[in-house]
Amino acid sequence: MRTLTTKHRLLYVVVAAVVVLGGLVSAYYAGYALDWTTSTDRARSDKNAERTVDREQPAFVSTITPRDYEQNVPEALYVLLDRPLTASEQAALTGMNGDASQVWAFMKPLGGRIVERASYVAPFEDGNENRGESQTFHLNLNSDRSAGITINGMTAVKDACGAPTAQTVVDIPPAGSQSRQGLLWDMTGGKAEKPKGPYVLDEGDTQGELFFHHNVVDLGSGQSSMAFTVQPEVSTHTCAWHIDVSYIDTSGYHTQRIPKGNGTITTEAVPRKPLQYFRYITTTGWGCVGEMSQKGCTATEHIPRG
Repeated sequence: MRTLTTKHRLLYVVVAAVVVLGGLVSAYYAGYALDWTTSTDRARSDKNAERTVDREQPAFVSTITPRDYEQNVPEALYVLLDRPLTASEQAALTGMNGDASQVWAFMKPLGGRIVERASYVAPFEDGNENRGESQTFHLNLNSDRSAGITINGMTAVKDACGAPTAQTVVDIPPAGSQSRQGLLWDMTGGKAEKPKGPYVLDEGDTQGELFFHHNVVDLGSGQSSMAFTVQPEVSTHTCAWHIDVSYIDTSGYHTQRIPKGNGTITTEAVPRKPLQYFRYITTTGWGCVGEMSQKGCTATEHIPRG
């Protein structure tokens, strides 16, 4: 190299630079060509990966919330208690004028539980005529899935039923018919009797129809949540039960349980022969049946239930 002239040295430098630059350009275009030829496959692979991750999420998450009776006490109700009222508690109760809010404010701190009377519903679509009492709750369904799912059925399943255990019943009857919004399940009878419904409670032309005969529920794909008010009605038995939800997504048909795992929903029935039974009769005041002081009550052998 020392024997080369300056001109030759410069030539070698130029040639080396051209070779390096050519290699870089070739590598760039080779990489570009590879990206271009594999872009479709990579896009397809990325899309499949996104779908896989999306399907790994629960189809929906359910939340069950009991009805808030603090702000909205039903005008007609039963209040159940697991022990008899003392003589002084009986006197306090029967000193009231039968106002449901006042009665609930008195009974709740004692451990009372509200059972709602059946709301008015037009004749059921399938001819069912069973009615009972209910403990209403709110059911919220939430989905974070990118792909849509369609819920096309909900089935109530009884897990266990037994005789109601409350010892005291306070009965505030309705002054007239009433109706509510939401879905109604007929849970009357024991475990062997299959639940019916859900029926539409809302006022209007669809009232009494089987909800999933005429409707579906869409979640995911921008529709993140759906809320229902659920009125399960029982009669002679307190039942623990759950809901099997049928839905379809891009991978086929599936079922999801509410509550998840082995969780259940309990709906309590009103005992027909409790130790103590108080009913407010608008025309005559309180009527009482059972083991009590009778103070403030008209003692009767039978108080009509309804």
